[in-house]
Amino acid sequence: MKDVLEIRTEHIKSLAKRKNFLTKKFSNQLASEVPKKIQDELQLIDTLLADSDVPEEIYQSSPKMVTIRNSKDEEWYFQQLLNWLKRHPDVINGQFARSTIYKFTLHFFVENIVLNSKNANLSMGELASRLNALTQSKNEVKLTAQNKNIEESLSFIMAMIYRQLDSIPESMDATNEVQYMLNPMSEIELKALGTETELEEDSELAKSFAAYKSIRFRDKQRIQQINQERGIISND
Repeated sequence: MKDVLEIRTEHIKSLAKRKNFLTKKFSNQLASEVPKKIQDELQLIDTLLADSDVPEEIYQSSPKMVTIRNSKDEEWYFQQLLNWLKRHPDVINGQFARSTIYKFTLHFFVENIVLNSKNANLSMGELASRLNALTQSKNEVKLTAQNKNIEESLSFIMAMIYRQLDSIPESMDATNEVQYMLNPMSEIELKALGTETELEEDSELAKSFAAYKSIRFRDKQRIQQINQERGIISND
């Protein structure tokens, strides 16, 4: 664990950096136009910076020993924390004394909640919600997997269509019959000849896709202009 001087120095630098960022971001706005959330955070930062100096008399008057009454409930919480620390012994340098563990908990909360201007103004419920939101739900995991499958499928379809366009004839024969055979991609062809699977900037597939998007954008603009002339307003 870091000592107080290191934590205090990092804390002051972090708050000063955050204050500078927010001040510059809203420098061109009137004070009345700055969101209340930002005003509250800037005020909190000033308070945290002022509170970082603890008067010597407080140190002198504070108790040198702190007694904590234990109970079955408190012991349950302590054992859960102890089990977590046993899986991550490096955070307390392998020192499992009860006093060390209590100090670690206090330090961790102060460093990550109390001294963080983004967290310090949150209520307990809001703070718990923010921490719980860090864990992906099963639905989010499933959606991520589905999106990956869609991306890979779309890439394969685009590559296959682009590859097969070479086989489309420009005209029919005298009998008005189309005489050609599509050459679909196969595992053997992919392994032997390879094909473009990603839209790299310099690939023909990417250039074709970029040209298509440009033409589509032009057509959408033209349709939008025609609709506006007709009095039809659309955000599409």
